[in-house]
Amino acid sequence: MTSILKKLSVGIALSWAAATPVLADGTGIGIGLNWVFGSGYNSGLAAGVKLFNERDKDHSALSVGLDYHFASEGLRPNLGIAYVGDGAYIDANFGYNIGAGGVDFGLGGGLVNSK
Repeated sequence: MTSILKKLSVGIALSWAAATPVLADGTGIGIGLNWVFGSGYNSGLAAGVKLFNERDKDHSALSVGLDYHFASEGLRPNLGIAYVGDGAYIDANFGYNIGAGGVDFGLGGGLVNSK
């Protein structure tokens, strides 16, 4: 369990460091869960952080994220489209599972700093 938390915290720190220079007032930041569809250990639950190009509630947005995929114990950078609601989001995304070595599809949701 500690290796999972260590990998996730490193991934979140790297995402934050990469995103900080490009954050603007309209950029949303979220944290949430994804269900990744695949076969075998390529499928299952993932948790992570996301950035949205829009944070106004009741709008659609593009998303970029970094998840930790529990089954493969690997990081999963992803791109998708989301609906930003009042403090929450839902999204559909495609990612590359570094632990499993393949492209996959995910559906997720979580909390976002919408306005």
